[in-house]
Amino acid sequence: MAGRETRFEDTCEITGIKNDISVLGEILTFREKDIIIATINRSAKVTLRWKEDAELYIGSLGGVEFKSPGPKSHTFRTHI
Repeated sequence: MAGRETRFEDTCEITGIKNDISVLGEILTFREKDIIIATINRSAKVTLRWKEDAELYIGSLGGVEFKSPGPKSHTFRTHI
């Protein structure tokens, strides 16, 4: 029997809302359409929460707002 499995990358693009500068964040915790906890340059930890109306993850760190579309997903066919 075949099925499908979706896996997410362990990094995601995180963009400063005001300066539009993007960095690659390393994901520590991820729940789809809920939360991303990621590190930037392995030093700053940022928490982003899913905003349904924007269809983005939004959060702030040190008074700076960030956004992310989340990690890229890959769907595989599985065989049992």
